[in-house]
Amino acid sequence: MTLFQHVKTQWISDLKSGQAVEAPFRVVQISRRHKKDGSLFLALTLMDRTGKMDAKVWDHVEKVEKAITAGEIFTVSGTVHEYHGRREIHIRNVQKISDNMDVDGKDFSENAAFDVDARFDAMIAFVSQRLKNPELNHLLEAFSLNHGEAFSRHYGAQKIHHARIGGLLEHTDSMVRLAAMVADHYELDSDIMLMGALLHDLGKLREFSAEPAIQATFQGGLLGHIVISLEMFNDLCRRVPGIPEEIRLHLQHLIVSHHGEREFGSPEVPKTREAMALHAIDLLDSKLAIFLEASRHAIPDQGFSDYIPAISRRILIQNPAEGDD
Repeated sequence: MTLFQHVKTQWISDLKSGQAVEAPFRVVQISRRHKKDGSLFLALTLMDRTGKMDAKVWDHVEKVEKAITAGEIFTVSGTVHEYHGRREIHIRNVQKISDNMDVDGKDFSENAAFDVDARFDAMIAFVSQRLKNPELNHLLEAFSLNHGEAFSRHYGAQKIHHARIGGLLEHTDSMVRLAAMVADHYELDSDIMLMGALLHDLGKLREFSAEPAIQATFQGGLLGHIVISLEMFNDLCRRVPGIPEEIRLHLQHLIVSHHGEREFGSPEVPKTREAMALHAIDLLDSKLAIFLEASRHAIPDQGFSDYIPAISRRILIQNPAEGDD
């Protein structure tokens, strides 16, 4: 099949009120809404590498709804309007990017707001300086050597939290630092906490890809990231002989139990203090990321957010605390 290179010429950051739009964007989120007269419309969030923008579909709603899928890239035709001081696209038509169009997935991905290489190096140094077991430092080196490049640039999730380039690193670095504090406060095994936090989501590297659309890989769709993380951890252990069996088994337990409950995807529930702590800080970091994301993209003086399905509520929009980025 002949591939045709698509050159994107309209970017979200440059769009102005009244401007006609015909350009590809990634559809981040789709939700059904109702007007005051009870009729249906669609509210969408679109994204490219320059940012995100809300969009509305007022006409032919059911037809458009059937044609679009969150996470995929579509050519959007419409006009930019301004509503309560915020730009949004009123969509007339959407068309999925055809299979013979070669698009660069990075054009439709939100970039990290930090230097991913510097942050990855800082995270590795933070863990290395605190590990007491020399075999675990060797495991840390094997992780960095074999997965560092991909890990630092991967998405943290497909669409809910940390769903951007560098998101997996952002989430993991936060987890590692929380793990160190929690281990110190509750007198837990800091080596287990640090390495468990570092490796718990390793399987996301193979669970989904972002080229060109964020979607599960064949392996990810069949196994999920917890099982894949366990497999990748076992592979690292084979590269680093000498890790005590008790430590290896404990870290395996942290990986398989970090979602907390079987109904949330964990093959086992936390059965050690460290496993319970890892689950708790994973939940804390992922949920607060959703709160922060909603506030960043809110309309000024909005009050409360729209309903957020991932946490089953609307939230109060708060300004960043003093000193926050």
